[in-house]
Amino acid sequence: MRDYGKQVIGFIGALSLLAAPAMAQSVEDIDFGDDTGTWSNDGECDDPRFEGEGMAASTNREDRMHDATDCRTLMESGQITFSATQYDPELTVFNDIKLGDDTGRYPNDGVCDDPRFTGEGMSQSPDHPEILKDKSDCSYGLQLGELALADELPPPLQLVDGIDFGNDKGSYAGDGECDDPRFAGTGMATISLEPSNIGGDRSDCISAFEAGNVRYIERSVIDGIDFGDDQNLYANDSECDDPRFDGEGMGSKPGLDGLKHDASDCMSAWRSSTITTRVSLEAGGFVIRDGIFFGDDSGMFANDGECDDPSFAGRKMAGSGGSGDSAGRDQSDCLSAYLDGDIKLAPPVPVVRVMEADGISFGDDESPFANDGECDDPRFEGDGMAASFIDSDRLHDASDCMALYTSGDIRLKE
Repeated sequence: MRDYGKQVIGFIGALSLLAAPAMAQSVEDIDFGDDTGTWSNDGECDDPRFEGEGMAASTNREDRMHDATDCRTLMESGQITFSATQYDPELTVFNDIKLGDDTGRYPNDGVCDDPRFTGEGMSQSPDHPEILKDKSDCSYGLQLGELALADELPPPLQLVDGIDFGNDKGSYAGDGECDDPRFAGTGMATISLEPSNIGGDRSDCISAFEAGNVRYIERSVIDGIDFGDDQNLYANDSECDDPRFDGEGMGSKPGLDGLKHDASDCMSAWRSSTITTRVSLEAGGFVIRDGIFFGDDSGMFANDGECDDPSFAGRKMAGSGGSGDSAGRDQSDCLSAYLDGDIKLAPPVPVVRVMEADGISFGDDESPFANDGECDDPRFEGDGMAASFIDSDRLHDASDCMALYTSGDIRLKE
């Protein structure tokens, strides 16, 4: 194995050794970026490239070049200056270390996926295929002192069917349940699906995967936000149902079942700027206890001594039993009542989604033969029909029948 220890980067003086262009100090020479940051136009500069009395109390790497108006105004008034630790986005070599390019699977997501490095700027599961393929993220971490070259290259993650299952270093490894949130199914744990467990429960997840009890689901990260997957019942309906967000692109009643489970809708709304993150998402104010999402105190009836979140049930609930508008927004009341044993998580209410096309109601997928590639609804006929079917499957094999109807393989009986 190559001796990476000979190239370990010392944090002290690392930036002073950076062979970068001379640091620009005039307003005209600086690319301030745009105003798409969470804290833009609040009168403080949140771009970590600057320093001075006009800076926010804390800054995040995600706000780099995304608070243009505030930072330009404050620099023009002399309240901030451009930091000497300028980030050079064109850098391809740092202290004789080649950085490569951005052709990896997860470029520009705010964390380095190249396993040659270590430090707080690393992703949860770097692996060998990402070596020299995450230049921008790794370069940024190195220049800020958040990364160093690892003493040695870690072994590659174990692949099964092309999936990196990682290792068994997670908090719940070896408990017989899969705790890696990249998977879904009956073999999953119910209270420990946190990002910190990504790639950390290899043996449990492989066993469940090979037994057919879990399946791999893609997770999506944009601007440092983990949007999760599309496992919500109302996924792909063009409305965001994740309670971490606000805005006109939201569904009418976002709830706990949508937390990190409506990725496509929420990412689309995020890109079109029709939703924004609730302040608590950036400030770290959300509370998750025993795997239960309690949210924050942004609801209308927060801190009134009663729990208004309809996700719970018990004697300390509001008289109305809670409101959908308070889901994940009555943290203090609900958490206090929960810890006192006065409420508990309510069982989920089953919701049946009815599918329609061309004026035909295809019903739902409640049939035991749903999603088997054949239509079992006796209202139809054609080559795509099951060999035999029963009347109880009427209106209960929607996905199969709608797909086959759309493709012309079945038709509604006369």
